[in-house]
Amino acid sequence: MNKGKSKRMLAYGGMAMFVLLAGCGGNANTENTSTNAGAPADNANGSVEASAPPAEKVSIVAYAYPPDKTAENAALDARIKRFMEKNPNVSITPKYWKYENSEIAIKMASNSAQTEFTTWATEGKLLTDKKWIADLSDYMATWPYAKDLNAFATKPFVIEGKTYGIPIDAYGMTITVNKKIFEEKGVPLPPMDWTMEEFIEAAKAVNDPAKGIAGFIPMGKGTEAGWNWTNFLYTAGGDIQTVADGKVTAAFNSEAGLKALQFYNDLKVANVIPKQWALGYGDALAMFNQGRGAMVMCGSGNALDGAINQGGISKDDVLIYPIPSVSKGGKHIGVAGGNYKVINGLADKGQQKAAFDFVVDEYFTQEYLDAIDQQIVDQKSKNQVYVPQLINYWNDDSEYGKKYQEVLDKHDNVYKYSPELIQLMESKPEATYETQAYYAEMANVIQKVLISKGDLDLQKLLDDAAAKVQKENFDKVKVQ
Repeated sequence: MNKGKSKRMLAYGGMAMFVLLAGCGGNANTENTSTNAGAPADNANGSVEASAPPAEKVSIVAYAYPPDKTAENAALDARIKRFMEKNPNVSITPKYWKYENSEIAIKMASNSAQTEFTTWATEGKLLTDKKWIADLSDYMATWPYAKDLNAFATKPFVIEGKTYGIPIDAYGMTITVNKKIFEEKGVPLPPMDWTMEEFIEAAKAVNDPAKGIAGFIPMGKGTEAGWNWTNFLYTAGGDIQTVADGKVTAAFNSEAGLKALQFYNDLKVANVIPKQWALGYGDALAMFNQGRGAMVMCGSGNALDGAINQGGISKDDVLIYPIPSVSKGGKHIGVAGGNYKVINGLADKGQQKAAFDFVVDEYFTQEYLDAIDQQIVDQKSKNQVYVPQLINYWNDDSEYGKKYQEVLDKHDNVYKYSPELIQLMESKPEATYETQAYYAEMANVIQKVLISKGDLDLQKLLDDAAAKVQKENFDKVKVQ
């Protein structure tokens, strides 16, 4: 999903991210959050010069924030100004439209989508199959920083060996735990290498309806509900779909799917979820921030910033756990997603080249690192904590990644993730085809489970959902 709708989440790093991301948007629908063609050379202040401007004037439209996002749009305007000063033949106009997969066909039919826009990890095949976004492989081949991109983050938009999108951010789903609630109840924290059974036992031990505290806050409304549930499908060893012989087939009504849905039924029976469980992404995180739940599911550390800097919870009282495994020693697999910059496939070659140069112009720059450094300083002056991303667009072991870590190490108001978390958690990309439709249908299934007052045939619920998604969505996919 994009909540990433994270970004939702888009800028995990807050204002510092505007240096790079101004104009980016997101869907969790994916919780929980860019790249320069030619052979750029480092200039005196560490930024990257764009390749030689095109001989003719080129006009492009950049992806802007909504009008009420004044700080973000001001940062975008400043970034546009910097780029146009270096590239006088390029004219850039910011325009707001947040990507929605229910609207993209209309936008493309009317040729009114921006020249560069932000989309989600789930959309790669839809956009490439329709030829709505451009192949960036040639630009990537001459961009010196392409090798430093995080391959895991880039993967959703590498299709049949060609690159169609640049990662802005990426996330892996985790469980955020309010340690203080456990301590106040005298309950020991569960092991990091926990199981679904241990998860439920922990939720039961700290659940306190009389005080309005839920053991676990699930997202039960909208596509977020299906997105959340898919983590348990993945960790149980299941898949959303299979692709073979040109056909996409629903696979979530499997034994693994049944285990995952039984887990949700067990949560309902244990009475550890809020009475009003129909919560969207923002609702669930707000409830956690208010101390009304001991655990919530979110992309990477996306729940941390709100809990610490808005909810006032100490950084020492929140922990990030991997998705619980089915059995002790099993894998802790969560959904991986993110947000991506893509180039309009209907734009002409000159516009596409200019848009690519603009998107990547401030990737891998010293200015970005300086902005992060300054943001951490500013946050400290406000008694706030900087929460870094778990998955960056760059390789952590690259020279740039090492410089970034050096910035973090200078400060004491930076959240530090548990090394055990990094060792245990695994992330699996969202499905390629019609994922948002699948999430929406699974949301219906989950709501039936959570509202039920009696026994349900869980397998039938999954089979019916799979049949519906198969007929209405997967059967209509043309695998190329």
